Amino acid sequence: MLESVCRDSRHHLTNLDTLQEILKDKLKDKQFLIVLDDVWNEVRSGWETLRKPFHFGKKGSRVLVTSRIPMVAKNMGTRATVILKGLKGADYWKFFERCAFGDANPDDHLKLKLIGERIANKLVGSPLAAKTVGGALKSKLEEEHWRSIMESKLWQMQQKEDDIFPALRLSYEHLPTSGLKQCFVYFSLFPKNYCFEKDRLVRMWMAQGFLQPGEQGRRPEDVGEDYFDELLHRSFFQDSLNGQSGQYVVHDLLHQLAESLSAHEYCRVEDDESEEIPDRVRHVYVSASNLAKLYETAPKLKILRSLVVNGSLLDTVAKSKLMDFIKVTLKRLKRLRVIVFDGLALDVLPESIGHMRHLRYLEVPGGQFIDLPKWICRLYQLQGLSLQFCSPLHLGRPLPRGMHRLVNMRYLNINPEKVSTIIEIGKLRSLQELREFHVRKTKGYELGQLRDMRQLRGQLSIMNLDMAGSASDCRAAELDNKEHLSALHLYWGQLGRIDNDKHEEVLEALRPHCNLTELRIIGYMGTKSPSWLETSWLSNLEHIELEGCQSWEVLPPLGQLPFLKILHLKSLKLVKHICSGFYGGHRIAFPLLEELLFSDMGEWRQWSGVKASSQLFPCLRRLQIDRCHKLRGSLVLPTVLERLHVVLSDDVTWESYKKPHVVLSDDVIWESSETNDVPAILKLSIDNISLLTDCLPAECLASLYRLDVVYCSSLESFTDEQEKWLHRLSSLEELRFSDCDNLTRLPTDLSSLALLKTLHIEGCPKIDSQPEKGI
Repeated sequence: MLESVCRDSRHHLTNLDTLQEILKDKLKDKQFLIVLDDVWNEVRSGWETLRKPFHFGKKGSRVLVTSRIPMVAKNMGTRATVILKGLKGADYWKFFERCAFGDANPDDHLKLKLIGERIANKLVGSPLAAKTVGGALKSKLEEEHWRSIMESKLWQMQQKEDDIFPALRLSYEHLPTSGLKQCFVYFSLFPKNYCFEKDRLVRMWMAQGFLQPGEQGRRPEDVGEDYFDELLHRSFFQDSLNGQSGQYVVHDLLHQLAESLSAHEYCRVEDDESEEIPDRVRHVYVSASNLAKLYETAPKLKILRSLVVNGSLLDTVAKSKLMDFIKVTLKRLKRLRVIVFDGLALDVLPESIGHMRHLRYLEVPGGQFIDLPKWICRLYQLQGLSLQFCSPLHLGRPLPRGMHRLVNMRYLNINPEKVSTIIEIGKLRSLQELREFHVRKTKGYELGQLRDMRQLRGQLSIMNLDMAGSASDCRAAELDNKEHLSALHLYWGQLGRIDNDKHEEVLEALRPHCNLTELRIIGYMGTKSPSWLETSWLSNLEHIELEGCQSWEVLPPLGQLPFLKILHLKSLKLVKHICSGFYGGHRIAFPLLEELLFSDMGEWRQWSGVKASSQLFPCLRRLQIDRCHKLRGSLVLPTVLERLHVVLSDDVTWESYKKPHVVLSDDVIWESSETNDVPAILKLSIDNISLLTDCLPAECLASLYRLDVVYCSSLESFTDEQEKWLHRLSSLEELRFSDCDNLTRLPTDLSSLALLKTLHIEGCPKIDSQPEKGI
């Protein structure tokens, strides 16, 4: 940079401070543009040192950086990152045409022009690829030459130093570990534009042994996720263009690079004209129609590690023939680590798989009634088993009794209720996810089976807790050592005699780990809360649901939980009063709560206990109260009303009818009302007009922005008192009447609602006139 500024050589200077001082003096009070092209250095401290002289330039100076690594832009503190994508349509063709035809007129070579358009479509908008391929085309404007290039793989062409594939190869060479390089090359096993999911790919990498050991205590899945994220950040693959979240695809040019690096270890047999399968191949992707070719080569494939069979079952004859091919082919492939039947639903698993001692990952879409055979229990190295599309409604036979011997199993994608039939499942200590555990009184199904399953993560549902043994039996589950569990659901079946004390002992003994973020308690018949819910032990909770706990009388102090966002209280039949204890005694109660639901609480009469100095629900956005028939008096609303939707309902059908639109989700109409700039919004949906004067304090009405009267079959007309209530809605901009079957007339006078912009009437067949005093 100094040479560019001074126009002379300063090679004799080596002291960094001296160089910085000279450059600072040259740039001082001058406007400059510095371009740093193709930066690879990710060390932030180096950039901090380099940038010091730049601070002395004149306002308006700029530093422009290009890089293939997003972390470089982050380290440099860029103001605006521009992601360069391919050129589109006509722009790209115009550039490609110039590269391919040079000074020649494309209209004089119409056949070549058509071939060129097909070639350009393969290059997905890359200018560098247009330059590379166009240069090769320009050397000979002959149809045979152009067709040969169209049918060749780009990486097979002779490359110059500034062509596309040496540039892409450089990105590959800069990958920091050999494991990352292996993981990238594995993409060459799959066809172009193949959509893949992160977790599925990581399991395949893990089965192949590509994941190098990480820090002590880190799972191989964690290392695999790091690898995946590293490749994603370096743009080796991108989000799938089909719009499905969580799916990714490798760019065509990078896919070809992976193919060029895979040598003879990877092979795809997709059509009848596919190349012969090399003897030294380790990974094969084959279409179902080409299994015969794999069968012929199988005796030579002694080191095959991956087999992906793609296709769909045809008629009965073709299906039978295909299954025969699969059986005899697999008998010859003893060293496979990964078997994937991709889109090929099978009704039975070939028995030859049972002899594959090295198999670590098996994925079968599965027919509607596929059952696992006994020999599956011999696959002691198996880490992952997926029966992807097995019907959730069909349980079939229980899993084989020997499943507990698969001690290396980490992933089971099978119907959760089927997994719950595994006797002595606690021996699968490496299992990462157990959706359901069904407590039984039979030996091998007791809660203590969970004790050593410390790697469980995600959601765990424990069913049939009414069959749990003593408190000591429940403590044996050691839920408080399951630090990776994020969600715990506890279900009582309420079978036989209800023993409140027994329920309380069981729940007390099931204290979860303090990392838990979601807790559901369903069917609990104790009268009080467990001690661990009375304290701040579960301070990380974000979602709580208490349902069907019909003997629970006093709610725990949930207002003290600092991160709680969603609270649902359903069918708590004996709760009569909600008072100060519910808020937890803190000055700010429920500081992050966004959604609060009370449902089917038939004895709830009063909601009170608010101290004048308290701040309640500062983030609440949705309050729903339905089927709480005895509730009277003012609702406890947030201290600050901002974008709150209140739902009051006496109708049993409210929650089930048009549920997604009205009750539990942000409805589309609100989003389209252009209310984002309104500082304070109170929105009310109600199906019983008489609840208005009983439950809503008058001081809140001035903030009411929208009122929905829905499914209110008891409403025929408005009383004088209700009309006065409406007149006080000085901020009301939207008034909606929906599915009020017996409503014969609207309020007499709406002209007092000076800000009203929208009057919406739907499903009210008996209304036949406007308000008497107009609108």
